[in-house]
This record gives sequence, C-alpha cells and structure tokens, in this order.
Amino acid sequence: MLRRNNADPVIRQFILRTAVLNYLGKSLREQYNEYFILTVKIGSAPELPTDSELFELQRLKTSATHRLLMREYQELLAYMMDKSDLWDSPEYFKAKAALGAAIHNLRVCAPTTPLD
Repeated sequence: MLRRNNADPVIRQFILRTAVLNYLGKSLREQYNEYFILTVKIGSAPELPTDSELFELQRLKTSATHRLLMREYQELLAYMMDKSDLWDSPEYFKAKAALGAAIHNLRVCAPTTPLD
C-alpha cells in the first residue's frame, strides 16, 4: 500500500472534491424540500402571485443546484478513475460514498421540468 500524507495534492483534491459533493448534495435536498413545500402551498392557493414568483425562483435555484451537483459528480468520478494508485486509500472510500449519496440525491431531487 502506498502511504501518502494529507499534504499530498492528490489527497487534498479527494478531500476537497468530496466535501464539495457532500455540501451540494445537502444543499440540493434542502432546496428540493422547499420547492416541494411551495408546490403544495401553490396547489392549495394558486391565486397568490407572490407565491408563484417564489415558486419559480425556488424551481430555478433547485435546478441550478442539480446541474452543479451533476457536474461535480462527473468531475469527481473522472478524477477518481485517473488515480488508481489510491483506490485502497481511506479518502477514496470516502469519495466513493459521497458519489453514492450524490447519485441518490440527483435521482430523488431531479427537476420536474428542465431549464434547457
């Protein structure tokens, strides 16, 4: 097993990219929950224009976070595939767990209507 310390740039990249992925996943879940709550609220009282504007803003924010999480997921996955010498490191397994959580969040919190 190749031992590397935390000062190694590759290890730091694993740690940083994993943290970004975890943060974006948490953010997406929170935004999607707010979006869902607004969906229910709008459905019960559609005559409120400010609620409609809030709904659209939340939809845009959630969709943008979803796209950003997808991009970061793909970048971390590609980075991990290039670093096969670290496939047995603890940081690799933490990154792998973050990828699993991210793909779950991407599926569960998928936007109902695409922005593009």
